[in-house]
Amino acid sequence: MKSKFLNFVCAIALSSYMMGCSDEASASNPGTAEQEESMSSADAGDLTNSSDSPAPSSSGAESQDNPGSATAPEVLAPDADGFYDMEDVYKLTPTTSKIAFVIRHSKREKSLGQESQLTPIGIQMAQTLGAKLASEESFYYASTDFIRTRETCTNIAKGRGEENVEVVTWDGINGGYFLTVPSDTLDALVSSIGGNQTFIAQYAYGKTFTNPHYGELLTSYFYDFFERGNQFINEVIVPNMPSWKRVSILVSHDMLVEPLIVYVSNRTIDLKIYEGNHRWVNYLSGIAVIVDEAGAVTTLPVRGDSVGWMVPREEVDESVK
Repeated sequence: MKSKFLNFVCAIALSSYMMGCSDEASASNPGTAEQEESMSSADAGDLTNSSDSPAPSSSGAESQDNPGSATAPEVLAPDADGFYDMEDVYKLTPTTSKIAFVIRHSKREKSLGQESQLTPIGIQMAQTLGAKLASEESFYYASTDFIRTRETCTNIAKGRGEENVEVVTWDGINGGYFLTVPSDTLDALVSSIGGNQTFIAQYAYGKTFTNPHYGELLTSYFYDFFERGNQFINEVIVPNMPSWKRVSILVSHDMLVEPLIVYVSNRTIDLKIYEGNHRWVNYLSGIAVIVDEAGAVTTLPVRGDSVGWMVPREEVDESVK
């Protein structure tokens, strides 16, 4: 049965916290194939963050029974694009609540596949995020079986001051979670007609696939969007959180994270790359799943970098500037 997400309960808890300051059942992923990064080098290899991001379009938002349909806690404010800063979420959430961040890895090399590593900026970005999340408590870390996701975890931990952390390889956050077929099957079908990021975004926003020859076939490649998003929160993440530490960092890929952000934001965040605006999930963006001491669940779209979506930027090691 589909759970209702009681955001107002978490809002009350968070508000009380701010007032005070001022006065696992393992779930495996049905996806069967190793997930490959969906961005082509032409579209994403040189893309990363920018502070000059326009406000998202408010068109296309649909009211659904999903965790993004309720208002966010009052003490947390989203940016102009609808993302919540991970540092704010971490620091403003009561210590009696548990948090699981499901995010995309940091900036990678242009090459795809499991062996692709983080770039110097990618390492820097992950460590910077870790520094923002620094505290005395230790985190739980899990990633897919890819070098770049594991390196993201270890560099976030390093930024926090944690050394030699264990990073669990977990198939529950495999990038192909929303696909009914192996991701390379989708890649082969759409590589010459826009790339899979275009079709994943169309799926997430409930658009009819524009290619008439492949439209019906593509539809069969994806699970029902809202049912699958709800399943990920309620059957994959929440049941496992009791066995994790209070805060968990789960690092995956854009093929999973893009639909999750669209899901928890109730399609209000603009990541519609198919409209030609290059809006795609940024490195270190994702969702936060918060469970308070009463068991109420809140989900929020989050960003670990300065903006939640990607725009072109030259690969330069900013540490030397």
